[in-house]
This record gives sequence, structure tokens and C-alpha cells, in this order.
Amino acid sequence: MQAQEKKAEENKDRHPLITLGILTAGTQLGTALIQKMGKHPVLLFAMGSAVGVYSYKNRKEILAEAEHLGNRSKALLSRKADSE
Repeated sequence: MQAQEKKAEENKDRHPLITLGILTAGTQLGTALIQKMGKHPVLLFAMGSAVGVYSYKNRKEILAEAEHLGNRSKALLSRKADSE
């Protein structure tokens, strides 16, 4: 727990452009990795299996979040219709 707090403090001291650069580099590496993995059938199957296991394990949270977003979009659309 203390290690996470220390790491969070270090991240707060970092300049936002450095953080953005790190996120961009990570995104580029992740995209390249997934594209390469998607070309091999066994790895593609493994990625699909991993996604299936994750979604089954967290299905209640995923459905609750989807319902919450649906309610928010309905409220936003009704607010927009009322203003017109």
C-alpha cells in the first residue's frame, strides 16, 4: 500500500507532457503487439479466450456499467429535447 502511495506521489511530480509521452509510447507498443498477435491463429484464439474469461468473470460489473451509461444517455437526450 505504501509503495502505491509513493508511486502516486512520483507521478504527481511528473510533468504532464512526460506522462502524455509515456502513455503514447505504451499505446503504440500495445497496438503493434496486438496487430502482430492477431496474425497468428493460435494467439488470436488465446486472446479471444482471455477476453471471454475476463468478461464472464466481470459480467455483473460490465452489465451494471452499461445500464448506468444507458440511463445517463437517456437523461442527456431528454435534457436536450427539453431545451429545444
